[in-house]
Amino acid sequence: MASIQKVKLNRRIITFIFCVMASFFFWLMMSLSKEYKLVVNFPVSYINLPLDKVLANHLPETIDIEIEASGFNLMVYKWKEKNEVISMDIKDAKPMLTRNHFYLLGNSRIDKITSQFTSDIHIVKLFPDTIFLDYNKKFTKRVPIKSNVKVSFQNQYQQSDSIILNPKFVDVSGSEELVEKIKYVETVPQELKGVGKSMGFDVALLKTAQIKAVELSQEVVHGTINVTKYTETSMEVPVDVEHLPLGYELKTFPDKVMVKYNVALTNYEKINVSMFRLAVDFNKAEAGSNKLKVQVIKSPKETWAIKINPEKVEYIIKK
Repeated sequence: MASIQKVKLNRRIITFIFCVMASFFFWLMMSLSKEYKLVVNFPVSYINLPLDKVLANHLPETIDIEIEASGFNLMVYKWKEKNEVISMDIKDAKPMLTRNHFYLLGNSRIDKITSQFTSDIHIVKLFPDTIFLDYNKKFTKRVPIKSNVKVSFQNQYQQSDSIILNPKFVDVSGSEELVEKIKYVETVPQELKGVGKSMGFDVALLKTAQIKAVELSQEVVHGTINVTKYTETSMEVPVDVEHLPLGYELKTFPDKVMVKYNVALTNYEKINVSMFRLAVDFNKAEAGSNKLKVQVIKSPKETWAIKINPEKVEYIIKK
């Protein structure tokens, strides 16, 4: 008997919960079907700016739009407000009494802005109502691009020349005051690791606060790294003497030293002794010492990481 009563009680509870949920569902559907007004914040982009002028003031990055729609559609647009961008056409801006100063009545653009929404949305009002535009004459200057790219290589690989950027220059446009301060534009810091062959890459230009205030003719450039395999080798090179007074003779021991250097395999056969010049400087002789440091006076441009052994040589001087 108790078991039957328990089953009946459970059925009543389930029926009650179902009725509550059904009532809530119908209430929600009725509420969402009603018309509501809501102010939603949207990012804005400005189009049809004059090509020969640059803005001297900052325009609002967002606008508030009062929209009217059913509760359901308002919920959808509330979720989308951070993703949807509103386009504001400023070609119809009206001139003010002061030269190069204009204004645009936002609410006069309601029809064009409404066309960016679905037919379920009605635009009531825009905030701010008036957008002011101050123009300056646009100046353009070409400046060099500086690479900010670091490269590390696999063992026995190295650059055969410096990083090549294409293009090497970029046009900077804006007010004369801002443009004149910019001497060059850097690339975004970038590191390429473990490079073992020639390669190309794209790198963006660095948007510093100064660069953000102007326009660039392009924002990404192409870089090329020419890579070659190298080897370490050595050769004996005679030691010359510099700044020796007339009437004196100086002899070094040894009279030749070993020069170690890195060179690309493609340039290995090109390097010979005559392309190096090593010397000791008599003016740098120290009292009480019979040794002079060997200096590299000339070396082939194809070589790097040059080391001399021994670094100092003994000497005797005769008149």
